[in-house]
Amino acid sequence: MDDTDTIMQEYYGKNIVTALIGITCDTAEIENVSRALVEYNNVEDVFLTTGDYDIIVKVKFPEYSNLKDFILNEISKMKGITKTETMLVVNTYKERGIKFE
Repeated sequence: MDDTDTIMQEYYGKNIVTALIGITCDTAEIENVSRALVEYNNVEDVFLTTGDYDIIVKVKFPEYSNLKDFILNEISKMKGITKTETMLVVNTYKERGIKFE
C-alpha cells in the first residue's frame, strides 16, 4: 500500500467509499461502455450525459483500495474509454430523495 492508499484508508476507515466517475469515450463505443458498466455490482448508477463527460457513473466500495482497483484494472481497460476523472464523495446531504442529518 502506498502513502496515498494509507491516507485514504485512514480517512474512510470502515465507511463506504462513494465516488462519481466522469468518463469520456469514443462516440461509437458509448453504448458498449454503458452496457458493460451496468454489470458491475459496485456500480449504482450510469448516466449518459452532455457536457464535459459522455458518461457519469456512481460507485460504492467497502474500501478505497477496491475503488482504486476498479479504476486501474477494470475501467481503464475498457475499449473506447479515452479519459476518466474520479470525484470522491466527502459528505452526503441527500441521496435518492432521502435527506441525511
